[in-house]
Amino acid sequence: MNKLSVVFSFCLIFVLFSSCERPDLTEEVEWAYDAAKNNSGSSSGSSSGSCSTIDGNMWSSKASLTMDWDDAFSYCNNLTECGYSDWHLPTISELRTLIKNCSGTVTGGSCGVTDSCLSYSNCWSDSCYCDYIENNGGYYSKLGDDDNVWLWSSSTLSDDTNRAWRVGFDDGRVYSSHCKSNDDNVRCVR
Repeated sequence: MNKLSVVFSFCLIFVLFSSCERPDLTEEVEWAYDAAKNNSGSSSGSSSGSCSTIDGNMWSSKASLTMDWDDAFSYCNNLTECGYSDWHLPTISELRTLIKNCSGTVTGGSCGVTDSCLSYSNCWSDSCYCDYIENNGGYYSKLGDDDNVWLWSSSTLSDDTNRAWRVGFDDGRVYSSHCKSNDDNVRCVR
């Protein structure tokens, strides 16, 4: 019997006597098991990237294409990633949890734009951004998003319903300069 036959026989015996049942796992390992098992990204609106948990929220990978606000909203509602299908476009307060190294715009910072304050004229101020850093390598993003990434939020300006709040990682900015018909990046949350 040659080596290949021995290896094949061993593999066949191993497969025949291995349990097909799911092992008893702890909660953390169970999540990783489900994520790896279901991370095929085969259906419409799906992605095969890895998910990250920050401050209690699970974040999808960044969508591979930019899109307008309506498409971003739909994309997140139809996303299946890491074994989950209950994703949504994040609110501005959820998006702010992704900012680091900018004291004004991190969660709880002096920037007044939050889920409960969505007016540009009443909530936005100069504290809603930090210094611009070209090629910053993810300096302002907990997920490593670089200076070319602006993420949509689901939060519409209360004083201009044609615009939505966004976060830019070139200067840690919370801003609303885009109309909803313009294209930006998307990360979904659950």
